[in-house]
Formats: sequence, C-alpha cells, structure tokens
Amino acid sequence: MPPIDTPASHDPPGLMEREHVAWLTLGFTSLLTFVLWAFSQDHLAARAEERFNYRAEKELSILISRLEAYEQVLLGGAALFAASTSVSREEWRAYIERLQLRSVLPGIQGTGFAKVVSARERIAHEQSMRADGFGDYAIHPPGERDPYTTIIYLEPFSGRNLRAFGYDMYAEPVRREAMDRARDTAALALSGRVTLVQETETDVQPGFLMYVPVYDKTGPIDDVASRRLRIAGYVYSPFRAHDLMRAIFGESNRDIEIELFDQSVGADNLLFASHDATRAARHGRDLPLIFGGPLWIARFRSSVEFESLTSSQEPMLILLGGLTLDMLLFLVMLGGIRHRRRMQAAAAQIAESRDRFQTLVENVPGSVFRTEPVPPWKALHVSRGIENLTGAPPERFLSGQVGCRSFIHPDDARQVLTAVTQAVAEHDTYNVEYRVRAVDGQVRWASERGRATYDAMGQPQWIDGVIVDITDRKIAELAIRDLAFYDPLTGLPNRRLLLDRLHKQLAVSSRSRLYGALLFIDLDKFKAVNDTLGHQTGDQLLTEVAHRLRSMVREGDTVARLGGDEFVVMLEDLGASADEAASVAMGIGTKLIDNLARPYHLGQHTVPCTPSMGLTTFCGQELSADELIRRADEAMYRAKAAGRNRLHVFQPAQR
Repeated sequence: MPPIDTPASHDPPGLMEREHVAWLTLGFTSLLTFVLWAFSQDHLAARAEERFNYRAEKELSILISRLEAYEQVLLGGAALFAASTSVSREEWRAYIERLQLRSVLPGIQGTGFAKVVSARERIAHEQSMRADGFGDYAIHPPGERDPYTTIIYLEPFSGRNLRAFGYDMYAEPVRREAMDRARDTAALALSGRVTLVQETETDVQPGFLMYVPVYDKTGPIDDVASRRLRIAGYVYSPFRAHDLMRAIFGESNRDIEIELFDQSVGADNLLFASHDATRAARHGRDLPLIFGGPLWIARFRSSVEFESLTSSQEPMLILLGGLTLDMLLFLVMLGGIRHRRRMQAAAAQIAESRDRFQTLVENVPGSVFRTEPVPPWKALHVSRGIENLTGAPPERFLSGQVGCRSFIHPDDARQVLTAVTQAVAEHDTYNVEYRVRAVDGQVRWASERGRATYDAMGQPQWIDGVIVDITDRKIAELAIRDLAFYDPLTGLPNRRLLLDRLHKQLAVSSRSRLYGALLFIDLDKFKAVNDTLGHQTGDQLLTEVAHRLRSMVREGDTVARLGGDEFVVMLEDLGASADEAASVAMGIGTKLIDNLARPYHLGQHTVPCTPSMGLTTFCGQELSADELIRRADEAMYRAKAAGRNRLHVFQPAQR
C-alpha cells in the first residue's frame, strides 16, 4: 500500500498564509493613506492661502487707485487756483459739477476750498462774505486764533455740507497737522481719523480729509519758509469712511472682509469694518497702506463664502476612501488566509463571503439595483449609494414609496424610458445618462447601465444595473467647453464663439430686417506697453479694456477678444436702415473710444492707451461673417492711418 500523504494543514504555513502579513499590509497602506491625506490637506490650504493673498493685494490696489483718483481731483482744483487770478464761487461750482464726481468717483462727501485768513483780516473777511449774500456767515468755532482756515467753497453746497460752511479746520489738532504737512511739503496730505463737522446725530461715521495746498503767486515756494509765508488756502475733500469704502468695493468683495485702521490696530483707530469682519476667519493678513503721509493698516480676513469656495471634501474622501480600500484589501488578504486554513468550515466561509460581497456592493462608487422589468420599475434591491444621489434612503425604494426613476429630471424622462424599454425588448444592455433632481432640489448627473434577466421562455424577470454619480465629470466637460469658446485671460468670447453668434445673428436679422453693426477695436501702441512695462502689465491692461467694453454695451450685445489687443463688439437690432444703424453704432463707438482712452491705473503705473476703431453694418446673410470682420478690420486700419484714437466707418467704395 502506498504511503498516505500528510494533510496540507500540517505543512508549515507559507508566507501568504500568515495572518501578520495582512496586518503589516494594512499598517503600510493605512500609513500611505494618511500621508496622502496630509499632503492633500496641505496642498489645498496652500492654494487657498495663495488665492486669499492675491485677493487681499487686489483689494488694496483698488483702494490705492481710488485714493489716487481723488488726489487728481484735488490737484486739478489747486491747478484751477494757480491758473486764475481769482476763482469765484460760480466758477468753483461749475468746475466740480463738470467732474461728475458722484457718478465717476462715488464715495466723496464733497470738494471745497478753505481760505487762510489772518486774525487781523477776520472781521473784514466776515463782512465781505455777508455782503455776498451769506448774512449769518461767521468763522466757527469761536475763539481767537491766528491764522484761521475757513471753508468758503464746498460742493455740493447742500445737505450735510452746509454744516461745514465757515468752519475753521485749523482749530482742530488732527486737521491742523495734516494741513501743516501739506503746506510744508507742497503735496497732498491725508489727515488722521476725525469726526467730520458734516455728521449729524444719526449714522455717525469715522472720517478723514485730503488736503492740497494753494499758494499765492507773489514769489517762489522753493523752501518751507517761503511756503509758510505764501500759503493762501487748501483745496480739500472730506470723506465718510464707511460711505467711501462701500462706494469703492460695493458687492465686489463678497469673498473677503476688510478692516481699515489709522496708524495702528485698535478700536479707537478703526476707520471701517465689513459687516462681519470680526468673525474668526481661516485666513487673515495685515497690509500697510501709506498714502498722503500717514500709515493705514488694511486688515483682510476670508469670508464665509470664500472659505466655502476654497473648502474641499477631497482630503476627507482620500482618507475615508483610502482607509476603506485598505480595509477591503486587508479583509481580502485575511479572508484568503483563513479560507486556506479553514477549508473544513465551508458553510461558515460561504456566509462570510456573502457578507463581504454585501459590504463591497455598499461601498462601490454608485448604487447597485435590481428592479422589475416594466414601469414603474419597482425596486427589488437597491444599495445605500442611492441615498447619496437622490437624498432618499433605500428603504423608501424597497417599500414602494418612491420609484427607482421617480427622481429623473422631467426633460430626460422620455429618453430614459426609450433606452430601457428598447434594451429589454432587444435582450441588450442599455447605458444612459440623465439628470437627477434630489430631495433637496439639487440637480446632479447620473450614468445608468443595466441589463434584464430572462426566464426559459424569454420573458424578462428583472433588471440588474448600477447608477454612478458623474456630476464632476459633467462639470469638467463644461469647463473644457468654456476653454474652447472663451478667452482665458479676459473671460470674453473668443473668435470661435463670436463667429457662431454672428452666424446666428445674421439669420435673425434676415428674418427681422433689422440692421446690426460690428466694431473692430485695436489698441494703439500696445506693444510699447509690453516692451516697457512687461507682459504682466500688458495682460492687466487687456483685462481692464475688456471690463470697460462690457460695462458700456447692452446685455444682448457681444464683446469678444480675437487675440492680442484686438476686440470686436457685435451690436444687434440698431435700426431698420443702414444709415440709422450706422448712426446709432457711431454714437456707441464714440462713447467706447472716450471710455477706453481714459488712463489705466495698473498697480504702480498709470498707462495711457487709446483705441482705433472700425465700423461696418450688416443685415441678412448677403455677406459672410468672415467678410464682415474683414470689413470692420479694414475700417479700423483706416482709422489708424488717419491718426489713431478715432472711429472710421467702412465704405464699400474705399476697397
């Protein structure tokens, strides 16, 4: 008789049959998961911090640019006094009204002139002002001082500003320090935090003032002594800090909160605070702002909206998903080891395998289901992943309270019904994508794949399948589409999207017989900006040009960037004739030229840049889109040849 083989269970266990191998694998993969989780958290935090710093610096740049714009207004007022032997009240009012400050530079409380009056001139000065029609005029606050700096001009001369008429700003130490600094330096000076005399009992806000000195023309002002001798007055503007900041930022800084301090951080030095600026924020940064002498500190904090936008579930998904996969791998390895060691426990192993399969089904990215083969497709089984997609737990599907496809978007229901019905009839697999409207109203994208099971007679018994959430993929597809149709620098439509819209508008105008127009815009001497200030400044200039163009046209019109410094504006429905359309388009083009020709404040640079513009009209489909663009381009080049910074209308006879 041959020898009986020793049972395999008595053999020394191999390496892959030792339980500690599974534990070591679990430890290694878990450690790797934690490393990836930490790296993902650090990476997202660094990106959020970088984005926050960029937004903070951008907001600070906007604030500095606006203060520089106010400085130019005051310098212009000082220049008016320097160029005239005397400036009357009516001339001052006309000058300020012509600036249109309320619409162009909102946030300014007023613009005025304070005259320097010596103590011996006070009585004569007050009598002169009363003789001019201000019977109650008197320098205030009362008291003997020398000199006085009384406010005699202030526009608009109404409302709160009437309280400042005749006020001697030199009587208040903070204002006096700023006025002395402006006088001695012959430059703009910014005061510290004050309470304006314009304030009433309600809505009292911190304020500050800007001063530009005005000297008499009796001699040079080359040194401090001569400037003190010849100081004649101050062109100035008072600002209510809250009104100014709201006018500057408005709704543009929803993702960042601001506090503005004078000299140092503290409640007594607070000039402005966003509505929720004291909230404990994830990101924060203090930036100094030196303008007109004193130091301001701008404290920026991330808002709830910013933190929500920069938050991500990716690290947690990496951690939970990784640990889940680590555990699954561990369970598979450990189960295999125990399966080899306990072959005799077949029944227990089958039960264990079934449990592991159930766990696997519940943890796949999506929902596994089994339904009846005909509408309303009552659920026979559905995994818990369905709750992540629809917001409804599996129990509601299994009880028949809701159907497996009751959450499909109404616009997609027909195509799903057609795909499933056809696949069941043809004994085939179906694969369909559709939108799901969840319990909370959120719309997500799903991909469903399934196949029916049939009995011996060929009759369908049920449908098995899986539903996967593909919302992120759809979002990525939309992002790719945007890259194909929009300029990444300015966010404007590119040539491809412009041609598509122009083709459609030509078809529309063919039916309506209403004329439209194309404006072809090229920036003059843009290459010099890139060569002298760098491409980053050039990109900032292009972005600002795009912003100005968008703000000047109607909502239905199209502003596109063709490339480089070339832009096209498509104007729709301008009139029933070519002459009428050309007239309207010329008016719009002239306004665009005036707006684009204003200097651009780009960081530390003030860049002058003018446009040359070509115009052509269209109606119907007699001319192709490419031909219309060529005509507008040709008209633009004629505008350049005629001296730049102008508009030229295309004339077919000129070709």
